[in-house]
Amino acid sequence: MKHKSLFNRVLLLLAPVFLLLTASVSAEPTKLTFLHFNDIYQLSGVKGNGGFAELSTLIKAEKARSPNTVVTFGGDLISPSIMSGLSKGTEMIALMNAVGTDIAVLGNHEFDFGPEVTAERISESTFPWLGTNIFDGAGNVALGAQSAMIMEVGGFKVGFFGILTPETVFLSQPGKDIRFGDVVGTANAAVKALTESGAEIIIALTHLDLAKDEDLTEQVEGLHAVLAGHDHVAATFVKNDVPVMQSGADGIYLGVLDLDVEWIESRGKKRLSVLPSWKMVATRGVTPDPEIKAIIDNYEAALDKELSVPIGKTAILLDSTRGTVRSTEAAIGSLISDAMRAEVKADIGFTNGGGIRGDRLYDPGTVLTRKDILTELPFGNVTVLLELSGADVKEMLETGVSKVEDVAGRFGQVSGVAFTYDKALPSGARITEVTVGGAPLEMDKIYTVATNDYIADGGDGYAVLKGKKQLIDASGGTLMATTVMNYIRDMDGINKVPGGRITEK
Repeated sequence: MKHKSLFNRVLLLLAPVFLLLTASVSAEPTKLTFLHFNDIYQLSGVKGNGGFAELSTLIKAEKARSPNTVVTFGGDLISPSIMSGLSKGTEMIALMNAVGTDIAVLGNHEFDFGPEVTAERISESTFPWLGTNIFDGAGNVALGAQSAMIMEVGGFKVGFFGILTPETVFLSQPGKDIRFGDVVGTANAAVKALTESGAEIIIALTHLDLAKDEDLTEQVEGLHAVLAGHDHVAATFVKNDVPVMQSGADGIYLGVLDLDVEWIESRGKKRLSVLPSWKMVATRGVTPDPEIKAIIDNYEAALDKELSVPIGKTAILLDSTRGTVRSTEAAIGSLISDAMRAEVKADIGFTNGGGIRGDRLYDPGTVLTRKDILTELPFGNVTVLLELSGADVKEMLETGVSKVEDVAGRFGQVSGVAFTYDKALPSGARITEVTVGGAPLEMDKIYTVATNDYIADGGDGYAVLKGKKQLIDASGGTLMATTVMNYIRDMDGINKVPGGRITEK
């Protein structure tokens, strides 16, 4: 692929004006290389693995090996992280631009700060974002994303389309005007359009459950590769003659997919031969690209200064590990719910354990900083105040324990309410006892509930909360992280968090 700017290499955005291209001629046997990564949330990686500077080194090395390369990204970038809680992901776009990303598909986390921020981040990118099945109210591809593209790579016309999981409606905050098209139906239409427009090789960039990627290989004719994201799996396999690659998460690996492509003529007929090979290259121990590392160092120095301010000392153990906050009463979850309830003077405080992201232990005596709180609450959610009937409160609690055996993020952390549940009972009918403020829950009584704007809009399966009366909506709410910081300061640290809120039979 000629090393010009991406948009000089783009032949087609599926607009009629570009259909006047001259017919493709037979190409010589060629190796096309796709350098793929996905689901990256940190500038410097995690625990010595990953990082944009290390990825850049590997990308440059692979480009030197194979000149016909395309750098692809499988979605989930601008959130969650400590920094994005403040910046809404501007630094992540800057690094993606700097490492030479060629094309990307939107992930669910691109919508964590709402569709307006999604559009801003897309506009800041020097590479195109694909959103083939993401539509606005008028039925157009939304927010400045592209439906599909064709690039000339090594003399071949390579077509790309991008599919995002429709579950983004529940996983993030795309807004009421964004609609997600059917995965397989949209993919088939995209392949047809790309083929009719001259594409010889067709690549699906996806952000789906891996099982859905497999479905694409079975139900969509004409695919040559699926470059995926979402499940944080580092794996490549071939199914139905289509290679599927996903490169883990956090830049721990760079996936390298080579396609040896050749037009073969036999008995007057031509057919395209595509032979895949691949490898996963670890970033651990790789020498960082100094130019990229300098950019990262500048961002992190500014962040450290901003976040090193102490908030207060904890006298008790706080456990925010994933398995704890998503399956049982956790002191840190109770603390966050207490802070939210106190902020808006609600009867009940409630938040989903999946929104607590630090995944660590704070020993007694630890001095918590701004950085700690923003690590725990990186999504930029705000506290809203709802009115719910007792019946709605019970359904909310049922939702929280409906997938507890799966350690699902919807597990509820609570304040002002205590309940008992039995996970041996059917999902939706597991709550056996509920009290609010020490009194039995009354099904017809109206209660005020402090929660986050994400689940208040139906996220994480909380359909019961969507459309309920909001006494304080997202536009008037306070950032959850700010609420928790203020609460810890006002309490002069964390000395005690009362328990006995969630009991499993």
